[in-house]
Amino acid sequence: MFYLCKSAVTASMRELYLIWRFINNDIWDTVIPCMITFIAAWVYVGRPMSEFPQYFFYSAVYTLLYILTFCIANQVNSVEEDRINKPDRPLVQGLVTESETRRRLMVYNILFLVVAAFLHVLPLAAAWMVVTQMLCKWGCSNHWFTKNVVCISLGTVTLLAAEWSIVGEVSAKAWWFIITISLWAGFGLPVQDMRDQTGDAIMGRKTLPLAVGDKMARVLLSAWFLVGSPLLYFCIFWSQASWCEISGSWLLTGILVAQTLWHWGIALRLWLYKDPKADDQTYHWFVYLFIATIPMICLFPH
Repeated sequence: MFYLCKSAVTASMRELYLIWRFINNDIWDTVIPCMITFIAAWVYVGRPMSEFPQYFFYSAVYTLLYILTFCIANQVNSVEEDRINKPDRPLVQGLVTESETRRRLMVYNILFLVVAAFLHVLPLAAAWMVVTQMLCKWGCSNHWFTKNVVCISLGTVTLLAAEWSIVGEVSAKAWWFIITISLWAGFGLPVQDMRDQTGDAIMGRKTLPLAVGDKMARVLLSAWFLVGSPLLYFCIFWSQASWCEISGSWLLTGILVAQTLWHWGIALRLWLYKDPKADDQTYHWFVYLFIATIPMICLFPH
């Protein structure tokens, strides 16, 4: 019995370690935004704090399976690319075989659907699984528009809406917030492809820098972050309040000024810092703004 328990503990620890290795690059991109969305929804809806620990646990389990199913599907289908762009991933490191990874994908997908059904978010989980297939199996990741504007926007909607739905019903105003912030994220995320050009070229992808060239991609992205993205960001606020309400609030006006300056900082970084490591940091500047924006829905009347 002792050896059985020891083996079970060892196997569990190894599995937890593998899970961490599969998802550790997506903590800032997905896990933290999910947790902040859940907390923002809790405050917005006004649920009692006595229930918070239980539902936070539900949210954490759903979030883990949400990102784990995607990461496994993505990594098992992009081993050669990861040898160039992300050599620390578990398949490249030989920590797990491809067949073992595919078995895990099947098991975790089933668990994901079971948890989603329990939390009454099964349609959103199913939609995310379709988006995962679009990106990892159906070739949508091969072009910057279908990858970022279409799939990332749709995937962000399913992410935010599911976390919100765990807390309570998504109101019409909350839906507008979720949709507009997801579109803003999707249009801005081609900036992430500036860092991965070598591996994407090997895979034959047409990310923005590979489709138009590195210099032109920086021109287009800089123009977007100087003008287009700040305006689309304003639409996030506009979905919650009128222009008169926004302009009449020093807080909301100050936030809009700050986000414009932050966008301009991203545009400037695209020209000043051009190596893959710097481009990764520039991408995370955008991620930080996304994370900071989520709880701002609580600033508006509802």
